[in-house]
Amino acid sequence: MYIDQMPIFKTCPMCERKWENRESFLNDPELEFIGYQADFGLPEDGLFYFTHEAAGCGSTMAVKVEFFLSLYAGKRYTDIKMLLKECPGYCLNRDLMQRCKAHCRYAYVREVSQVIKDRMKISFDGSVKTD
Repeated sequence: MYIDQMPIFKTCPMCERKWENRESFLNDPELEFIGYQADFGLPEDGLFYFTHEAAGCGSTMAVKVEFFLSLYAGKRYTDIKMLLKECPGYCLNRDLMQRCKAHCRYAYVREVSQVIKDRMKISFDGSVKTD
């Protein structure tokens, strides 16, 4: 395969910056992880939102959850608890990124989001980003 035919992980829709793989994407200090939109049919079809904070850009882009699932090897539940007593309703708000205590089919995606948040706090040079 020629270099110009290799798949690209993500391209910024505004400035056309390209990330060759998930690692380069997560290590980019100009990206900010800003949200998660649940898909209540299939959790892996949900979307993670990132803002490209590069000078002159500022575009927000979505990446399917499925591309990040291998970052988490923990427990996955099968029951759906959405809107039941034990459900805090986090999945209904794109901006709420905290862990969910409910033993629900969708909770593991919130664990994936925590892994992403932790990974993105460390930039290329090893320094820690502050919130």
